[in-house]
Amino acid sequence: MRMSLSKFLTGSAVALTLALGGGSSAFADVFTLANSNGGDGYVVGIPGGFDLFGSNNGALTNTATYLATASANETLTFNWVYSTADCCGGFYDPAGYDVNGVLTQLSLNLAPGVGSSGTATLSLNAGDSYGFYVYSPDSILGRGDIAVTSAVPEPSTWAMLLLGFAGIGFMAYRRKSKPALMTA
Repeated sequence: MRMSLSKFLTGSAVALTLALGGGSSAFADVFTLANSNGGDGYVVGIPGGFDLFGSNNGALTNTATYLATASANETLTFNWVYSTADCCGGFYDPAGYDVNGVLTQLSLNLAPGVGSSGTATLSLNAGDSYGFYVYSPDSILGRGDIAVTSAVPEPSTWAMLLLGFAGIGFMAYRRKSKPALMTA
């Protein structure tokens, strides 16, 4: 599955194009940013995905969510990287994914300046609400953020890989076609 950012908005909605497994079907889900308690969480586009930042404006308890509705049955595999600038560490700005209102924390409650990362897979049915969140119980002392990117390499990466293999194959072919020198 490939996920790529097609446009970037810091306010309301960002469209992501998701191509399913065999590449035979493609659709677009529109993700919408929301802050539950007047927080200032925001989204930034990054190559192959987005970065969701939690609140840091003193709004107290706030959940910044970035949600969409699945337009088809799908399995979504993604890479994630969590970090926080909160002086008290990951306990105060946990992040993860949301499927139909059920929050699953991906980040670890580690010391300040220590991040976590991994790969996750979601099985979604058409009509499921899904996305990502950063919960900020204090909304002060620094933001937490979760960067989400596609787990499948971009087409340009596949092209470079194939060119590299072709080059290695050509070099091996050329070496075999040279006559061996004989020494007496």
